[in-house]
Amino acid sequence: MSRSIRAEKRNRPKVPSRRKLAMECLEDRRVMAVLPFGATSQDTGEFMLGRIAVTPVFLESTGAVSTEDWTPAYVEAVMGNIQSGLQWWNQLLATESSVHTLEWVIDRTYVDNRMPITFEPINMTSEGYLQWGPQFLQGVGFNNTTSFETNIRAFNHAQRDKLDTDWSFTIFVVNAMKDVDGSFAPGGSFSRAFAFAGGLFEVIPSSRPNSTYTHETGHIFWARDEYSGGGNYFDKRGYYNAQNTNAIDLNPTPNFSQSPSIMSSGSSLTTAFNRIQSPEATLAQIGWKDSDNDGIFDVLDVPLKLEGTGRFNPQFNSYSFSGRASVQTLPNRNSSGTQNDITLNKVRRIEYRIDAGPWTSIQSTDAYSVDLNLQIPILASQVGKSIEIRAMETKLGLSSNVFSGLIGNAPDVTDKHGIQGFVWRDSNQNGQWDPLESGIPNATVTLVNADNQPLSLQTWIDPDDYVTGNLSGKLGASPNQVLIDTIGNDSQGLIGVYPKNNLSGPKFFKPYSFWARRYVDSFYDEDLQLRARFDQAQSYVSIEAVAQSDNSNVRLDAFDASGNLVARFERKGLLKDQRITMEVATGAATIRTVVARAFQNSFVMLDHLRFGPRVQATTASDGSYVLSNLPQGNYRLLMNSNLAGFQNSNTPDGLLQVAYGSASTVQHVDFGGYLPPSPWQNEILPEDVTGNQNVGPLDVLTLVDDINANSSRSLDGTPAGITPFLDVNGDRFLSPLDVLMVINFINRFGGGGEGEASPLIEQEESRPSGPSRLMSYVFDRDPTAASRILYRSDAFRVADQGPDRCGCQGCMSFLAAEGESSDAKGSIGKHRRVPDHWVKDDLFAQWQ
Repeated sequence: MSRSIRAEKRNRPKVPSRRKLAMECLEDRRVMAVLPFGATSQDTGEFMLGRIAVTPVFLESTGAVSTEDWTPAYVEAVMGNIQSGLQWWNQLLATESSVHTLEWVIDRTYVDNRMPITFEPINMTSEGYLQWGPQFLQGVGFNNTTSFETNIRAFNHAQRDKLDTDWSFTIFVVNAMKDVDGSFAPGGSFSRAFAFAGGLFEVIPSSRPNSTYTHETGHIFWARDEYSGGGNYFDKRGYYNAQNTNAIDLNPTPNFSQSPSIMSSGSSLTTAFNRIQSPEATLAQIGWKDSDNDGIFDVLDVPLKLEGTGRFNPQFNSYSFSGRASVQTLPNRNSSGTQNDITLNKVRRIEYRIDAGPWTSIQSTDAYSVDLNLQIPILASQVGKSIEIRAMETKLGLSSNVFSGLIGNAPDVTDKHGIQGFVWRDSNQNGQWDPLESGIPNATVTLVNADNQPLSLQTWIDPDDYVTGNLSGKLGASPNQVLIDTIGNDSQGLIGVYPKNNLSGPKFFKPYSFWARRYVDSFYDEDLQLRARFDQAQSYVSIEAVAQSDNSNVRLDAFDASGNLVARFERKGLLKDQRITMEVATGAATIRTVVARAFQNSFVMLDHLRFGPRVQATTASDGSYVLSNLPQGNYRLLMNSNLAGFQNSNTPDGLLQVAYGSASTVQHVDFGGYLPPSPWQNEILPEDVTGNQNVGPLDVLTLVDDINANSSRSLDGTPAGITPFLDVNGDRFLSPLDVLMVINFINRFGGGGEGEASPLIEQEESRPSGPSRLMSYVFDRDPTAASRILYRSDAFRVADQGPDRCGCQGCMSFLAAEGESSDAKGSIGKHRRVPDHWVKDDLFAQWQ
């Protein structure tokens, strides 16, 4: 196991403890359902914040080798040093931030019930931990592998689960009460205390002062030594990969004078401990860095993310918002450890406000990600005003991006950098959103030129387009070119394009290995990484990754011109040969370099580099779309609904022009349209496929036979004959859904046997005037009629349409919320009218 820190080597005078650490009763501990977000069982000490499990292990030697014995008084004295040494960090934190917390949860199990071992550790060299350490772990059931590091990590993780904490580490205390110098035997790497970083363990002779526990715990959370002979000026480590600039060794500052630091030694450490101080460079290594001076350390100073769609629902006088709130992470820059992106933040509350009024809580939560389905009550006086929604991490006062909408007919979506809007079904063809109109999914919106051809804003570097062999020089069209090479411990900078295993087939980017002296298939961890440097700053970059083994992890990092990490894509747990597209985007064009790689012992092949914004978007289930990461300019947007017979209503030929300027978002670039009646649908009774004024098994059989013979298909043009009417649901597409609608009709209303001629309905003598008819229908009872005759109405998404057949958002919401009701006697419940709709529970319901 490589040693990630140097041990303290100098004597340090004992300093009286300033304040006793309050011990936490384990029965009162909080319940943690999961690990810190992004962490794995291997991440037991990434930054010093949150709740931390500390397991002191007091070793008890037995037999002839024993020269040291614990006494009750000495045990408590050493525990006092541990507690005050840890509490020092709490006192320092109070001087750095008022919002962060640090809790030490100390488990005394192996203090009060000391594990007997057959060694006397203080009489051994420091490497003795490789003998007595496994003996302890075997005694507690964690000696399952040959790796001591793996086993102690598993023990720490189990302690984290047991004590419900964020992090966990172990302190092995070696009894040195009688030892003359309190040091290990000569010949080892360390003379006194030492620690292994990243949430592993400390080994400390019992005669060491409380400041030793403070110092070694700094190592647990990645801080490096700063004394002469320890770490040097150029060392980097910790979540930010912070540089060790307060180190004495190799410090380039003329006449350098070291700031007092807990990670130094001698008088520097003693001064820092007594004054409760350490320099910014030291604290940055343990995660305590506040770049914007807002009192929140950078590692947690990351806004939450809110995405969703909102719309006013006039039927219920409420504003509906559906979406998701989630935490986000700061990219982990650590040059050591797992390098996982981790946060302790949670989504704790959802708030809204109307017309810039006070924020009101509507939902409390305690999770890393929350699916939202909000119903916000709206007063009549609030219609037409603005509404805002946000997610909050209340412990730190962090907010998400703010959703902003208008309480009106049209829906709104969360702002994204670019041009965004909707494609919607303009049922009454008035060119405006109306309450019962809905979005159209799977439509495309494309940026086009004057000839309505897609713009060319994206460059595609495909290995198959290049001659097999070394890839050199800049690629792409000037002036927007890219230079691709490799970096890493095994890299000579060379990259080529070859098929996998150098056999025939599609080509990939392949790195040249210094050690193998040839081009190899895969990029691997820190050894071989792909780097792409762009002549012009980019807003979007993607590259495809193909995993070479199960449980592979891949990452794409984007950097600006100054080398700052501005975006990261990460995916874990890929299966062998699984291909994904890694994407990074920054809105504005700031990306000058990207690095693609595998990590955590993974191998990956890379293919198809793209850079520049996409010029086409597909609408989501709510009809929304966004064309993001665009440069400023004037754009023509062309919409294609992908629906046969679709007619545009608010744009000529589905085209809109947009001026995209300094504002990061242009909203509500909306396209409306409608579908005329399908010529393939029976206008009188859609479920009557055969046209014999009767719905029965023959109609089902007709559809099934056609699908079996011709497959599901688009019903273009006009049918050759009058029957059969194949388009039951009027979407101009024959599919099993049409069959299902006929079956559901028969199950609900019954179907006449073959040869029966009794019609199910009487057709109205005249059709309602007004907007064009759609493909859906409704059974309406004439409220003035004394008889129970049902009348057939051509359907409109306007007045007098029943919600059970309408299919609009308002009617579906009504049916889902209301359903059937019954009184105590079991009779049919009262029916009520939804504005502009007839509501019917069943065929013979009575209207009120």
